Amino acid sequence: MHDKHARYQPAPKARSQAFGITDLAIREGGRIDIPAGPGHSTFDFVRLALQASWSLDGKPVLCRDILPGVSMWVTTGTSQARSEAETERLAVDIWTGIRPGLIDWLTMRQPRAGVTMTLKSGIYFHFAWIDRARMQPAALHIVVRHEKAFLKSYAKHRGRTPLAEPHGVPLDPAADALARTVAVMRGALLPALEKSIQTNEARYARLPAPVRYRLTGALAAWQTFRQVVDAHTDGETLTEAMRTRNIRSLLSHTGNFAMSLLPAESGGRSAPELALHASQSVVWQAFDLRGGVFYEPSQALHRLLSSAYIADDVPIGSLTLPADTLCLIPEPSMWAAPGSYEAIVIFQGDASYSFVTWAHTADATRSVVMDAIQLSLERPERTICELLDEAFREPMADSEEIRQHWRGALAYAIKMLLYLTVRDAHIVHDRAYTNAPRNFRGLGGRKRTARLAEIEQLYDRHVVGPAMLDAEPAAAPKAPTGSGMREMRSHWRRPHFKMQPYGPNASRRKLSFIGPVIVRADRLGE
Repeated sequence: MHDKHARYQPAPKARSQAFGITDLAIREGGRIDIPAGPGHSTFDFVRLALQASWSLDGKPVLCRDILPGVSMWVTTGTSQARSEAETERLAVDIWTGIRPGLIDWLTMRQPRAGVTMTLKSGIYFHFAWIDRARMQPAALHIVVRHEKAFLKSYAKHRGRTPLAEPHGVPLDPAADALARTVAVMRGALLPALEKSIQTNEARYARLPAPVRYRLTGALAAWQTFRQVVDAHTDGETLTEAMRTRNIRSLLSHTGNFAMSLLPAESGGRSAPELALHASQSVVWQAFDLRGGVFYEPSQALHRLLSSAYIADDVPIGSLTLPADTLCLIPEPSMWAAPGSYEAIVIFQGDASYSFVTWAHTADATRSVVMDAIQLSLERPERTICELLDEAFREPMADSEEIRQHWRGALAYAIKMLLYLTVRDAHIVHDRAYTNAPRNFRGLGGRKRTARLAEIEQLYDRHVVGPAMLDAEPAAAPKAPTGSGMREMRSHWRRPHFKMQPYGPNASRRKLSFIGPVIVRADRLGE
């Protein structure tokens, strides 16, 4: 069974049910009357108005008597909240930003008629005394009905307690603790995202993606983030999930989790864009935590595999991974080709292989293009050709270009893995990073720093395949024409993988790689 390729998609927008209000009540042109009790705070009404504006796609909401005699007009602009956790986080952020100014205005000896506050992403507040200012039209009206006891108390003590904050705090203890936790996690998340974005810079273009993540400090920054999250987590930690969970599940989970922590925008990038970077980082976080291994074909093997094919009789059960997590790095000439890839990462699951392709666009932005797909191992006797045909038999929602991308990427990766299983596979373990000399005795500080930077660009890898082939296939000569029986002329046969008969009466089968051979070598002189 095949799971089609997956890209991160934000969670659907959540709608407010605060104060027991249903989605049906939050509608354009509607009115909501709320009886305010002693447990309600000014923040509660600000949060409700924000939730309503987000539910109405940023349209303005008017809250009359948010405090006795005070109305609030608010629009959330282009900001978005897609879940209850994200709504709570953004509301806390916004309240933290406007609360000091609101207190200053309310406690003035001669308060102005109104006060305006503008935040990022077009979030706009206007507070005004009802009897001194006229509010703008709004898509939804909220009317707060305060108890008589509170009205009397507020008129008397407004100068000392200008806001309705039970027990003198703006949030209940649980919400306050949540706000502090979110702030700590966000403080670790933003630097990790900044380091991840740096890996896309053109100066790192010649290096494989995992090396870029180490070189920019992204891996170290994500480790710090995981430690912060793990310290506030009961049950399975984020680090444990990175080590064990299915990669496609991790991509979705991490993107949604990042969305719940991020501000509406940071550094000119929106929260969904930043969440996508967080989701993409999962590939290399998991690769690092699971001890991933690099495999690269020699140029000769790259050419050989590009022309090779898989026979119809090779089962998926014959495919084994040399490690539970590995990264195949094709010959660099493929990296910039349209629809190609810089790396293919493979994760071993309980009954499946998960493949992730990684590439960058060729434009100035060098945006990451990442896709994931999964092949089932539940029926090991099924042939690889059958699985590939089945994977793309049904029409896909995406373009034919992506369909062809996956056909090429899976075929290349599987041929590489099949080659690794044959008896005569040529593999050299290059420990360039591990064995790099680090004795800098006698070097000055500048040269030491330069040498360390050079070492950080190295990496350990397995180079697969011979440095050169004994012979290169030539174009197949055409068969002779004319009357009479036609005989096959000598020609090169393409390399291929097949199940080779062996054992008593050729009753058993083993995987073999048949290199390019000359068919009818006896007719070479003709």
